[in-house]
Amino acid sequence: MEMNRLFTGIYNLCKWITYFFWLNLFWVGGTLLGGIVLGFMPSTTAVFAIAQRTAAGEEDIPLFKTFVREYRQSFLRSNGVGGILFVISAIWYIDFMFVRQWGGAFHSVMHVALIVIGLSIGMLMMYVFPVLVHDQMSVKKTLKKALFIGFLHPANMVFLFVSLLSTYYFLIYLPGLIPLVGISFFIHVNMWIAYKGFERIHEMHGKHQRKQADTQASV
Repeated sequence: MEMNRLFTGIYNLCKWITYFFWLNLFWVGGTLLGGIVLGFMPSTTAVFAIAQRTAAGEEDIPLFKTFVREYRQSFLRSNGVGGILFVISAIWYIDFMFVRQWGGAFHSVMHVALIVIGLSIGMLMMYVFPVLVHDQMSVKKTLKKALFIGFLHPANMVFLFVSLLSTYYFLIYLPGLIPLVGISFFIHVNMWIAYKGFERIHEMHGKHQRKQADTQASV
């Protein structure tokens, strides 16, 4: 019995390592295929789409076929989102570096305001990919919903940040894993936590709809 459990554990471990390895390889290939600049967003989105299906409990997902399909379908939309995020981040960074040279009370106010904006941008980046693959919406609506979810569940946002930071230090502690499973593992941690947040939002929405239906029925 103990030997069976041991072999089962080793088998599952090898299965997950292989799973993350292939996704990491696909991500690198897709990113290079798009010349890095145009390949990063669709490659990352494609891996997030697979991670979402895994978080939902699906098994035996055709990895390469799914990656290629998601890569093609999300190419324009994901690069649109990436372009907007890049512009917003670049403007924020330039403003932040500029304000650091100021002095006085106004400097302190602007510094705090830019820190809040920077945290909002970070929140947006953590949720934008999960929203991108979870809902087929326009670029504008995707960014708005990602930001809305981040503000709606600040505790979940903190948990997501801590989990991603822990994953980062875990991979830094074992740098040999980074080229093998680094990106794909990091994406799955992000997607799994975000997916649980989506489930809670759907539950809240369902309860609200049932409450409205009960209210209307009693009138």
